[in-house]
Amino acid sequence: MKLRSLSLLAVLIFQMANCFGEDAERIAIPMESLFDWDDPLALDATKFQNVLGPIESKLNQRIYSDYTSPYFTSGSRIDAGGSSWVLTAFNGKYQLFGARFIFAPARSRRITLLIRVRDYEGAEADIAEKLTAATGDSSGRTVLRRFANPRTQVITEARFPVWYHANYFVEMANIEGSLNIHIATRNPEVDGMPRVNTPPQQLAADLDALLNFETLWQWSPEEFEKHYAVKLEDQTKQQKPPQFEWVSNRRERARFSRHMFSNVETKLTMFGGSINVEEAILEFVNGKAARVTVSFYNRGDSGDIEVADFDHKFKTIGRNLGQITKVSPKRQLMSANAALPVTSWMWRFPAGVALLEYNEYNTPGKATQPEFLRMKLAAPNQADWSMGKLAVGVQRMELLKRITKTPSGDVYLSGVPMVDQGQKGYCVVASCQRLFEYMRIPCDQHEMAKLVNADAETGANIFGMQKSLAKIDGAFNVTFKPLVNPEVYYSGNRKRRVSEKEYISIIKEYIGKGVPLLWGLVLGVKPEIPPLSRQTTGGHMRMIIGYNLAKNQVIFTDSWGAGHELKRMNLLDAYEVTMGLYSMAPRGL
Repeated sequence: MKLRSLSLLAVLIFQMANCFGEDAERIAIPMESLFDWDDPLALDATKFQNVLGPIESKLNQRIYSDYTSPYFTSGSRIDAGGSSWVLTAFNGKYQLFGARFIFAPARSRRITLLIRVRDYEGAEADIAEKLTAATGDSSGRTVLRRFANPRTQVITEARFPVWYHANYFVEMANIEGSLNIHIATRNPEVDGMPRVNTPPQQLAADLDALLNFETLWQWSPEEFEKHYAVKLEDQTKQQKPPQFEWVSNRRERARFSRHMFSNVETKLTMFGGSINVEEAILEFVNGKAARVTVSFYNRGDSGDIEVADFDHKFKTIGRNLGQITKVSPKRQLMSANAALPVTSWMWRFPAGVALLEYNEYNTPGKATQPEFLRMKLAAPNQADWSMGKLAVGVQRMELLKRITKTPSGDVYLSGVPMVDQGQKGYCVVASCQRLFEYMRIPCDQHEMAKLVNADAETGANIFGMQKSLAKIDGAFNVTFKPLVNPEVYYSGNRKRRVSEKEYISIIKEYIGKGVPLLWGLVLGVKPEIPPLSRQTTGGHMRMIIGYNLAKNQVIFTDSWGAGHELKRMNLLDAYEVTMGLYSMAPRGL
C-alpha cells in the first residue's frame, strides 16, 4: 500500500482498530504504511519518523524506541502497546507483537516482523503464499539456521523457506512460538548483514587431479588455485563457480565439501566420476601439497547406507587405487589409540602412500553398521603419524616449543590445526579432532561422532558435552579433567566453586604447559573480538589457546574455518559465560 497522506493514514488506522474487536481508541498501525513490497528496504529513518510521529502525538506517548546491538548502531523497534495500539501486517490479517527496523545511512538494512498466530501451520502456508506473490519468487529454496533454547542451551538446526527479490530477500522462521519474517538486503557489502549466497545451481568438482601424484606434491597454494576455483567471501566478485574454500587464512588447508553452501550441493567425484565424495581436505606443508584426506562416506553427512552398497564402494575404490599405484595393498595393524575397530589397507609406491580405512562393521557377534570410509594420501616424506602409524603422541618438550609470546603481551599456542565442523552441530568432536591433531593422536570428527552418538548431532547441551568428552577420554587413552565442572554450577547454589582468580590461574597453568583447553560456554552473551554474527547464540565448544594479562583477554579459536583461528574476549567476560572448562591430553603430560 502506498502512503498518500498522513491524514488518510489517521483515518485508516482508526478504522482498522475494529478488525480485532478492540475499543475504538486502540490504534492499529499497519506495517504497509511504512513500506511496500516492491522495495521495503527503501524505508529510511525520516519516513519512519514522519509516519509514526502523528500517531505518537495523538497517543501522547512514544510508540517506538531505539534499537541497538553489538552489530547494529542505528535502528528502531516497535513493541505491542497493550491498550494503546496494535501492529498489523498483510493488510490487517495478522497481529504483531513487535517489529524491528535497522537503518543504514540512506535506507534500511533489515526489517523483522514478529507475528503472533495460533494456527502456525495455516499461517505459514498463507503467509508463504503472500510472500511468493510479493517477491515473485516461488522457487521453494531454504536456508539452514541454528537456534538455541535459552533454558537448556541445546542448539537445534532447522531449514526455513527463503524468497529472493531483485532488491532484497525474505526469510520466514517459526521460532519459540512466533513467526518471524526477516527482510534483508542482498548486498553482501553491507556491514553486519548476513551473507546471502546465491551460487549457481550446478556446482561440481572432479577431484581426480588429486590422484596425479607426480604433479600434486609440487603444487603450491597458488598452483592449486589454477586447477580449482576458490570460494570468495564476497560472492558478487565470484567469476567462476566455486569448488573449494580455504579452511585457514594461512592457506594451509583447502576443503572441498558437498555442503559448501546451505542452499545448493556441490557434486564431488573421483575415479572418473564413478565414486561420489562427501569431503576432501588438501594440506600444505612448507608451501607444498603434502597430504590429502578424502571422506567417501560418513554417516553424519551421508545418512545410513546399505551394507551391499558400502561394500561395492569400498571395493571400487580399492580396485582403482591398485590400478593407479600399480602395487598391492597390505593390511595395517590398528593403532592403539583408535576410537573404533578400524580396517586399514595401505598402498606404498614411489610417488607416495595411500591408506584406505573404514570401521569394522561386520565383526561377528556385534550388531554394527558402516560409519565412515576414508582415504588418506601422503607424499613420500609426509607419511607421518596421521597415516596409521602407531603413535605415542606429542612429547612435553615439543609442546613447550609451541608457546608463542609477543611484545604486546600475548601468550598463545601456535600450530593448532583448523577443522571446520561444517553445517553440523559437531563443535565437540571437531574441537577434539583439532586437539588430537595438535597432540599427534590420529582420529577425525566423524570417527569420534560415533562415540558420542546423538550428543554431537543435537548440539551443545553442556552436560551432553561433558558426557561426550568422557567417552572420548576412555577410547583414546587420554586423561580428561573437568577444571570447571557444570555439574557443580547446577548443583543448587549456581556457584562454580572456581573463583575468577582461580579461573585465570588455570588458563595460565595449562597454556604454560603447551596444552589447549576445551571450553564449553554460552554464545551471544558477552562481546568478543571479532564480533559474532547476531544469529550466533546458545551453547558451544571452542578451545582456549592463550591469554594477554596486560589487556585482560583470553585468546581462543573456533572450529568454524578461516577467520576463526585466533580470537579474543575479556577475561572476566569469558569467566561469566563459561559453563565448562576441560583439559584432555595424553597420559603423563
